Order: sequence, then structure tokens, then C-alpha cells
Amino acid sequence: MKKLMTIFFSMFLFIAVTFGSGFQINEHGARAMGFAGAFTAIANDPSAIYFNPAGLVQLKGTHFSIGSTFIYPLSTFTGPTPSTTESSLKKKYFTPINFYISHQLTNDLFVGFGVNNPFGLGTFWEHDWVGRYRTTETEIRTFNFSPVVAYKLTDCLSASVGFTFSYSDVLIARQLQILVPTGNPSAPYLSFPDGSMEMKGDKTAFGYNASLFYKANKSLSFGLSYKSQIKYDYKGDAVVTLDPTVPAAVKSKIPAGTISAPLTTPMVISFGTAYKFFSCCDENYLTLGFDFQYNGWTSYEKLEVTFDEFLVNGTPYVSTSVRDFQNSYILRLGAEYVASDNWTIRGGVLFDKNPVKDERLDPTLPDADRIGLNFGLSYKFTDRLSVDF
Repeated sequence: MKKLMTIFFSMFLFIAVTFGSGFQINEHGARAMGFAGAFTAIANDPSAIYFNPAGLVQLKGTHFSIGSTFIYPLSTFTGPTPSTTESSLKKKYFTPINFYISHQLTNDLFVGFGVNNPFGLGTFWEHDWVGRYRTTETEIRTFNFSPVVAYKLTDCLSASVGFTFSYSDVLIARQLQILVPTGNPSAPYLSFPDGSMEMKGDKTAFGYNASLFYKANKSLSFGLSYKSQIKYDYKGDAVVTLDPTVPAAVKSKIPAGTISAPLTTPMVISFGTAYKFFSCCDENYLTLGFDFQYNGWTSYEKLEVTFDEFLVNGTPYVSTSVRDFQNSYILRLGAEYVASDNWTIRGGVLFDKNPVKDERLDPTLPDADRIGLNFGLSYKFTDRLSVDF
């Protein structure tokens, strides 16, 4: 059989008004995004390596895709009560990438490799905003490298397993209020100019994935995908910058130096179903997809930073901020219409349940329930080359 090399270039413009899904990124392929992410039971382009690798059995020969997403978060804070002062996030753009390649080894055995950024984003506030002692800058990035193997068990059922190597880094910064007790009731504190603390760390970790794809008949298909938790144990440094007028005795009481911090990203389970409609000449002209995505966010209970070199009573000092995320879900419904030999149009809607409890709303990563409306299209230049937006 002659090998087929197909190349997809995928690009998409996505404006995020709130984050949704904690710091999870769900934009991993322009075609799937046109479906509002309802792609688990469709999985018929190289982005199946992320959405449902078992769907790779639909891709004969060799396929390749590359793309990126433009994300521009917007958020404002008003308060604290009774103040009506409003603060806004500084402009910051994020461009998560996606790269996938798949290859058919035999009639039943397929392999693939993907690179993407499944968790990330951040916030950047002015250094004089009202919440500066809690946060001025927060950013997390993950880069996942995932080889997968898919096998056709029967004419209808296929399965896949995969391995993930992940690199992640994190940045947390805030201002420090420097107040020194004087013992004088009329002037209880001596105030110094604000200092700043910047904490950086990185770590590699491992995870795995498994999935199933079932094609009941020419029109109806089902998909099930599981992605494991990934546990990071960040190592890095906390750098404190203080005004020269701050006494050395005060400086010595502020934790700094090498730090460590654990983080476990959630498991993700996705179930999907899709239905294809065919014309009288047996050509697919309309596809509908529905997905339910479950995110195990209870893995993120707290942000805990240990200052390894700063000892209190002989024990490293630990700074803890409770996060107490709750498990969440995303409902997705999408459609694709083949308008002509060259043009394909897509649209979809999603509801993204926020994992952050109201009482835990935090300016480091502000979050809210989200309704998303997605639109996409493809242009096919040849049978081997298309571009998705």
C-alpha cells in the first residue's frame, strides 16, 4: 500500500475572558476547537494523539500537524468593600503549541507522538495594586511529550496506551509589606518601602494515558479517554529584594533561599459520542459530536512552599495557602458541515464548570463558570494539505 503523507496547519484565535478549568488548557488543535472540543468520538486527525489516541486507527499512512493558540486573559478586581477601586490584569499573551505526528506500522498497529501544553497560563498585576501583598505575578507552564500506540482489536473496536514525559516551571511573585514594631502605642509600627519576593522552580515528571474508540457502524461512534495525574515536586529559589534602609535584623527574619513545592495536576476522563450523516452518494456532509469531560481537581488541595534553608526551631519554614479545588466537568456539543470540496465549517458550544469554590476565589488565578461559543473552518488545498482556523 502506498504510504500517504498528510499535513495539517492549524491556527486559532481564542479570547479567554476568564480562565475556566483552573489553569487547565483545553486548546490542542484547531479542528477539535471548532467542535468546541467535542472530539473524543471523532478523533480523525493527528490531534487524536491528545483527545483519543485510539482514533489513530482511522489515519492510514503518515500524518503530521502543527499549530498554536493565541490566548489573552482579561480580569478586573473591585474592592475590598466598601472601596470601589478597580484593578485590571496587565496585558499578557499566551501561545500554547501543539505538534502531532502519526504513522501506520501495519493494518492494525499505529503509533503517534505529540507535544503540547495541557496546563499553564498566569496573571500579572501592577506592583501598586490593592492585592500586591498577595500576588503581583503568577505563571505556570507545562510541556508534555507523549508517545502513544493504538491497536485495532476488531473491525469496530480499537484501544491505545501512552506514556507522558512532562516538564513544568512556575513563577510566583508578590510585594512584601515591611513593618517593624516600635512598642510605642501612638506609633506602633515603623514603616519601610515595600520589598518584593520572587519564587521560581521547575521539575520533570511522568504520567500515562489510555483510550478506547468504538465505531458501531458507518455513522455512529463512541470514545473514552483517560489521562493520569502528574505529580511534580518543584525545586527552585526564592529571591527577596529589599530597600537599603531595611535593617539587617529585619532582613534575617524574611524567608528566602532554596525552596521546594509539590503540585499534582488532575486526572482527566473524557467520554464522547458522534454521529455522521451521509448524502445519497455516500459522502459525509454533517457530523455531530458530544463530549463529557471530568477533571479530578481535588488533587490541588493547597499551595505549599518549603523554604529549605530558612529554619524555625530547627525545622524548614513552610508557607501554606489553601486552594481546596473541587472536581469539575465540561460539557461540549459541536458540529461540522462540509460546504464544498474545499471548505468545511464548524461550530460548537461548551459549559465549563469552575473548580474554584466561591470562598476560595483568588487573584493569583481568578476563575468562574464559563460558556464558550466556538466557530471554525478548514480549507483544503489538496488531498494532502489543509489549513484549519
